[in-house]
Amino acid sequence: MNQIVLSIVDVVPREGSAPVNGTKPPPANLHGVLGDWAVVGYGINICSIVLSAVVILTTIILVFKNRSLIARPSIRISTSIAACDMVYSVCQMFVFNNDYMKTLSEVRLRVMLWIMSGASVSFVFLSTCMGIQLLLTVLTRNSHWAGVIQPYYEVTSFLLAFLVTHPYLYIGKAAMWIPSAQVFYLKDEVEISRRNLWLIQWMWIFTGIIFLFFVAIFTYLKMSQVWREASATHGAPEKLDLLDTATLNALSEERKKYIRSVTLRVTCYPIIPIITQTLLVVGNLLAAPPYWLFVLSNVLPSTQGTLNFFVYCMNPALDVYRKSLITRLRGTRKKKVERFDRLSDSESTRHLPSPSLPSSAFSAQKDDYTYV
Repeated sequence: MNQIVLSIVDVVPREGSAPVNGTKPPPANLHGVLGDWAVVGYGINICSIVLSAVVILTTIILVFKNRSLIARPSIRISTSIAACDMVYSVCQMFVFNNDYMKTLSEVRLRVMLWIMSGASVSFVFLSTCMGIQLLLTVLTRNSHWAGVIQPYYEVTSFLLAFLVTHPYLYIGKAAMWIPSAQVFYLKDEVEISRRNLWLIQWMWIFTGIIFLFFVAIFTYLKMSQVWREASATHGAPEKLDLLDTATLNALSEERKKYIRSVTLRVTCYPIIPIITQTLLVVGNLLAAPPYWLFVLSNVLPSTQGTLNFFVYCMNPALDVYRKSLITRLRGTRKKKVERFDRLSDSESTRHLPSPSLPSSAFSAQKDDYTYV
């Protein structure tokens, strides 16, 4: 993410220059530009945009077929994350074009910075909501409160994220693009700039990562206990309140394995922000991040759409549809193979004399071939 230098360029002055009125001039050269890595970033962002669009369209189609899917928090959160990832990746593709960014006015730079920051924080907030869902249903078994607050996850995440990041539209004495470092730069007093940037964006992302890290760890430990003690098995993460002790004891071993699989798959949600955002926060903690950290801080957030797609495909709520699709694909392939075999047999026996057997014999032979 090209915002990595927002909170650290103020402590890296231009060579031979001095602070003026408590501010630092933009650096002449910090860590260089992305170069060929920008091409890699383009490919990753295009992949994320396409897969995010697939997630959104799939949800729309499935909801028309089954309206009850709207009540599933994981489906709604995945779709909302896909929207955030699509917006972020589109902006990131413009940011990777250094020549284009140099032509933007200050107002457009601020708007783009706000949109990217709002989409990034929204992604973390939505993932945090999934962590809260796991906390209430898997770890504390408080499904009542989970049912009360889960309808407001998406609206609250979007509104809060773009609200806390909106000061990017006006903070700082000036906003500019630094071509030599390929980053945004907000000119302001050193301490004020660092404080504002952490209050606006990085504090929220850092807190969300820490929360999701512990949720993932404790959920894994909880499920490890389930594996060791069958009597401690818990229900599916979104419907724990529907399974009492008698029901759990009556479950088959296959059903218990499925429930454990469901819970573990849902725990993938808090892992994505840890993968994509951790190095970005680390880069903003360092006064002068190395080049490799600069590159990874740009490339890893671009993978959010792709990772969200894979987690979406593993969603337990879509098991029925996924199995149905696989069955249809296998059935189509089987029909094509059988049709090809019939055509091959027809070509090989075209010039042979017809056997003098009754029609019932052919029927019996056909049936035997079908069930082989």
